[in-house]
Amino acid sequence: MGEASIIRRLKTVNVTLSTATSSATTVRFNDSAGAIVSLGTMSTNATSLQVYGCDTEDGTYRRLYDFAGSGADITLTPSTSVGSMYAFPDAVFALPYAKLVSADTNSTGVSGVVIFKT
Repeated sequence: MGEASIIRRLKTVNVTLSTATSSATTVRFNDSAGAIVSLGTMSTNATSLQVYGCDTEDGTYRRLYDFAGSGADITLTPSTSVGSMYAFPDAVFALPYAKLVSADTNSTGVSGVVIFKT
């Protein structure tokens, strides 16, 4: 007997980083089991991305914290010559909607793609 294989569905959403929550791309997480964000090159001074969440798409987004009270952020290891991919923190998968917000202006305007596993 052959091994059973699971074929997962993937979807993608284009994002552009911003320091303003109101300008950040809204990403729908309520039907995903995992996700990464693939980002292009950026200043090596960029530090992290903060995750903001909301229960509705057009509601008030609030910063996401983990169980220990620390920001559920994505720590960047930026490069000016090659892009990078980053996993989302586990806490984000409890949210129906989220936004990635640049912690500083060094990653503002960087384009990326969120890749979901459903």
